[in-house]
Amino acid sequence: MKARRAKAKVTLNSKDISDHIIDFSYTDNYDQTDDISLTLEDRENSFISSDFPDTGDIITAEIEVFDWNFNGDNRTLPLGDFEVDNINYDNTLSINAVAVPITSSCRSEKKNEVWADINLSAIAGDIAGNASVSLLYDTGVDPFYDHRDQNGKSDLQFLEELCKSDGLCLKVTKGQLIVFEEAKYEAETAVATIKKGEHNIIGYPRFSRNAKDIYKACEIKYFCQKTNETYVGYFEVPNAPEIGHILKLREDYNSESDDMNLDRKARARCREKNKYEWQCDLNLKGDIIYFSGTNIDVEGFYVFDGKYHIATATHSINNSGYRVSLDTRRCLEGY
Repeated sequence: MKARRAKAKVTLNSKDISDHIIDFSYTDNYDQTDDISLTLEDRENSFISSDFPDTGDIITAEIEVFDWNFNGDNRTLPLGDFEVDNINYDNTLSINAVAVPITSSCRSEKKNEVWADINLSAIAGDIAGNASVSLLYDTGVDPFYDHRDQNGKSDLQFLEELCKSDGLCLKVTKGQLIVFEEAKYEAETAVATIKKGEHNIIGYPRFSRNAKDIYKACEIKYFCQKTNETYVGYFEVPNAPEIGHILKLREDYNSESDDMNLDRKARARCREKNKYEWQCDLNLKGDIIYFSGTNIDVEGFYVFDGKYHIATATHSINNSGYRVSLDTRRCLEGY
């Protein structure tokens, strides 16, 4: 078999700087902004003179693998465009860049918009348009709002809060604004099976179980002064034990026309609390099949076996080779 190779192919303002890379890292976050970091050699002092990058400059990156798992296994993972937001120099040049344009008002500008009689998908569409990115609304859940005030929040902060309220997630990546339902992604087939003792595991996985703040059900109440009625939302975890804690909350509802939204919120609150009960952090031989929002099966670790959802995947390429670090949590069953 030919020797496998991995390479980070990177351009800065359309100029190829791949041969100058000492260390490359790409962090793919589940419901946050993706970012990359580079360390560049600068023996000719070009990066601190004529080629010095500025904040806001565009970095385009991809990871290439050659003969990776077998001869001819050549693949590419496009990572998209990033904007430089931090630069450091100490004989080598270190650059950090984020996927969300730092010049975009959607990230930084505080607004006091009023939204009335509108669905979440329409709000997301307007915000995506203002940010000059496309919208992928990848869920059948589309809450309707009688009235919402933005109250001095940026577009992204406001939209993220709306999504989280109804159990949805928000991410900006590769020129897209994505609204999705994590339960839908958790139900997908695993991209790989990680078995104890196999050569692709580096070191030993770190497992944890958090039994604190775990709930068998959630009840949400809202008293409406307009109708003088108390509205109740309730959700019970499938196959919940007879003895367990019930999370009790008081929250506003979205709309009088959406009488199921409190039940949906109760389900979302159960997920928020329970999804971090079982966690696994591990380092693997690098492969571009691993990215946030996908699943892996873990086998051979007894009580920790199961399907885990990737929350963060960090791909690193340097003199030590190509590896990926995964932060995962066990998928919730039935909700």
